[in-house]
Amino acid sequence: MKRKRGWFFYPLIIVALLLCALPAYADIPALPHPFYGTLTIDDSAAPVGTVVTAKVGEVECGSITTTVEGQYGGSGAFDEKLNVSGEIADGATIYFYAGTNVADQTYAFDSGADPTELNLTVTPAPDITPPTVVSTLPVADAIDVGVDTTVSVTFSEAMASSTITTGSFTLDSVSGSVAYDSGSYTATFTPDANLEGSTTYTATLSTAITDAAGNPLASAYSWSFTTADVTAPTVVSTSPEANETGVAVDTAVSATFSEAMDESTITASSFTLVVQTMTSISGTISYDSGTNTATFTPSVDLAENTTYTAALSTAITDAAGNPLASTYSWSFTTADITAPTVVSTSPEAGAIDVATYTTVSVTFDMAMNESTINTSSFTLDGVSGSVSYDSGTYTATFTPDANLAENTTYTATLSTAITDAAGNPLAAAYSWSFTTVLVGDATGEGLVDARDITKVERIIAGLDAATPGADATQDGLVDARDITMVERIIAGLE
Repeated sequence: MKRKRGWFFYPLIIVALLLCALPAYADIPALPHPFYGTLTIDDSAAPVGTVVTAKVGEVECGSITTTVEGQYGGSGAFDEKLNVSGEIADGATIYFYAGTNVADQTYAFDSGADPTELNLTVTPAPDITPPTVVSTLPVADAIDVGVDTTVSVTFSEAMASSTITTGSFTLDSVSGSVAYDSGSYTATFTPDANLEGSTTYTATLSTAITDAAGNPLASAYSWSFTTADVTAPTVVSTSPEANETGVAVDTAVSATFSEAMDESTITASSFTLVVQTMTSISGTISYDSGTNTATFTPSVDLAENTTYTAALSTAITDAAGNPLASTYSWSFTTADITAPTVVSTSPEAGAIDVATYTTVSVTFDMAMNESTINTSSFTLDGVSGSVSYDSGTYTATFTPDANLAENTTYTATLSTAITDAAGNPLAAAYSWSFTTVLVGDATGEGLVDARDITKVERIIAGLDAATPGADATQDGLVDARDITMVERIIAGLE
């Protein structure tokens, strides 16, 4: 009996111990409350992959992802359910969410309840957020943009394509067409023709552009970019100028371009200088970026009075890499810097028995500046006269106003005021002398006597050659009148 009484008390003791221990487990989570049902978002079946979340207050108490369109969980014993659990008091309101949008339905929590079918409908809050621009192409402030570019902009959300037009998406005054890609939220402006090179353009989006919910851009949006330089450089001036003459032999040859150039392309092979024989001239090349001017400096002075040709090849490019459209060349002629010289005179220097009616002439070695040859620069002692110049023979002539005195030495002088056609003066004044004839001295003995009469007679008869003194009348002929003149000289009448 005692044994039976002992076993009777053991269960009671265990129950009492358990009851005493219950307060230590007061925070044990409530048993789950399972849910399942249909899910409709904005009057449409929720797509597969929609996350359904249960919250009590702000605390998430369970979630499930849809695997069937328009349905979360299942009614079957082994189907997944949305189990709501946690430290939740019975009767607490459960809120259900599809993504960030709350369902229209709620439910009171019932710990350990059988699965509850609760069909959820979600009406999303209206979209009131303005769309934004997330990227542009070209990017803002881009440079060297191709002239054949299109201009595009990508938005932060789906847009109302009907609001994106050539009136709301513009590129300065450029005409073009606009398209919208709903898959990438990207609008593209395509110009009707290539843009201008080296030009800054501004694209603008107006607030007429809206998203699919009708929200316009918060403000007009614009950005700028600059196209690449695609214009070939040109030569705007040269020194010496094309076909220039009288160029100094120590000149440097230069070309000024229409824009900044790539200095590395201007070399001795792309900027050349050749003489008429096509012989290349050596020299150095320099480039002044401030004036866009390239200069060829010959190693030595150029030859005078010579034509040279300078050439710029298409290897020369501007700073953007655009070459000259074609080879550019020009020619010039260097100056004549050689002083003229006298090659002959008439009468010759030191000549004697020169006729008193002579003219005095001088022939130069080159064409002369006629205006510099006059009675001031070409003189004959104190003799008055006139001066003329024959450009065909390079000969200047002094013609006395009257016959010269007989048996007199004269000196003709050319001053350095006389220049050639290029302006080069005589290196020094030039002079020479001659002596006029003793009229009537037919024998050339320095006397006029009876023998001279005989000499004149023999000349007239053809027995002797004419002599300067035999022309006693100084009319250029030897005839009977000269016999009479000699007689008068002997008689002292002349």
